[in-house]
Amino acid sequence: MTTQTIRFFQRNALREVHDVPASRTVLQHLREHDQCTGTKEGCAEGDCGACTVVIGELDAEGQPVLKAVNACIQFMPTLDGRALFTVEDLRAKDGTLHPVQ
Repeated sequence: MTTQTIRFFQRNALREVHDVPASRTVLQHLREHDQCTGTKEGCAEGDCGACTVVIGELDAEGQPVLKAVNACIQFMPTLDGRALFTVEDLRAKDGTLHPVQ
């Protein structure tokens, strides 16, 4: 089964993904489709944290709520209407790495 259009904010732009298998993980999409290889696969079970990304959405008052999730067990349809932040988003515009990197 494939999904309908999934819309989410990533890298300062609205992204649209079409006909994605409902079981495709955020990690698979990042590494295979977006070539964002900073998010790693470690245990593939959500235990080690190598695949941690941040998902953002607005609460009832319109305030942003950020949540760290494991991309290896987060399915693509859960991104619809949200924002996705990865380790690549920490790099400064001049290319300087963030201390976390």
